[in-house]
Amino acid sequence: MEALLAGFVAGYAMGVFSLALLATQVHALAGWTAPLQRRFPHGASLPWITTALALAGQALWGLIGLLFGGAYWALSDNASGGLGSPSLGFTVGVLALSAFAFAAAWALRPASWRGATFAALLFAGLFGWFLPHLAEA
Repeated sequence: MEALLAGFVAGYAMGVFSLALLATQVHALAGWTAPLQRRFPHGASLPWITTALALAGQALWGLIGLLFGGAYWALSDNASGGLGSPSLGFTVGVLALSAFAFAAAWALRPASWRGATFAALLFAGLFGWFLPHLAEA
């Protein structure tokens, strides 16, 4: 059960950091505002839309964290430590997923390699090491 709570906390932290990462990239997202506003009712203000999307993103990262917490809980019975983590297999899986996501982001938009690197390292740190240590604490 602790693994689910640890997963939610890690997911929530990832959501907070991703909001901070997006807030620093507002100039890059300026082209998205017109198409985004067309998808909402006429007269909907952009701050309300942004707030709704931020809350939905936060909830989505919490759900992703719960899924990773459940995966850790399922794998923790036969876990052996390694790479500074209580569960070597889980951490290697998270590192592989993080590397794949970084490669995909870099292939789609090479100019954003700094943000992709930060996000991949943050994802690997929060889900690969923080989650298992918090679940075992």
